[in-house]
Amino acid sequence: MTNTGKIQAIRSVLLLNDPDKSRYIKLLENLGDLKINYGDYMITEPIDCNEELKRISGADYELCTALLTMLLREDHFSNGSFERRFAEGQVLSVLVRMKDVLIAEV
Repeated sequence: MTNTGKIQAIRSVLLLNDPDKSRYIKLLENLGDLKINYGDYMITEPIDCNEELKRISGADYELCTALLTMLLREDHFSNGSFERRFAEGQVLSVLVRMKDVLIAEV
């Protein structure tokens, strides 16, 4: 998928403003950017999601996709965390950064 296509897909999800985690899994899959190896991008061990999310403002696109994958995996282990993080704006801030980085590259 081209960067322009990725931007459009991310914008569509942002406009929905929906906390349903399956939407974000599908987005990453459609973009071809679901990071099964997301831990390779993290700097904390064990992974500390709160610390990792502090990196959003300087993150490149690849790190953003890893951070979003991390949030989805966190919910797998701690059911309900994705909705909480969505309500706190953390999920959307990752998506906005993804979009902004891609726009800067176009």
